[in-house]
Amino acid sequence: MIADWNDFFLAQAGAFAALTGLVFVALSINLKEILDQPGLPGRAGEAVIVLVLPVLIGVLGLIPHQDERTLGAELLVVAVAAWATVSAILFTARHSMRARPNPEVAIRIVLVQTATLLVVTAAAFLMTGATSGLYWQAAGTGVCLMVGMTDAWVLLIEILR
Repeated sequence: MIADWNDFFLAQAGAFAALTGLVFVALSINLKEILDQPGLPGRAGEAVIVLVLPVLIGVLGLIPHQDERTLGAELLVVAVAAWATVSAILFTARHSMRARPNPEVAIRIVLVQTATLLVVTAAAFLMTGATSGLYWQAAGTGVCLMVGMTDAWVLLIEILR
């Protein structure tokens, strides 16, 4: 079943690698402004994490001759690491987020947590041998795209306002 997803994993890895590169360009263009504003360095880290996570998933999904359980274990490692890191970033940024409107903060937290926890859910399903975990992973990737693009927008456009 995993082999049926090769094209998806390949497209996912390539697209998110390109998006990650664009975020690095945004970071280099606005580095001084990002470093000068509380919370924005963490937001930059968050953007990189949620865009690199699908790259790692795509690469892991392309490893030949592995079963669902093996892929699930691999995804669990990268997803838990991503979840723990973005959770630490959010915790560290809690003081700077108080200056933002509550709905904006809530949406950010819910989306980034959803993105990583959907991949953790995918890993859990795959580790039981349930191939439906591949669809959970696709959902997580979609949310990673929303979070990554929102973070990139903040780091490239909103920072200049």
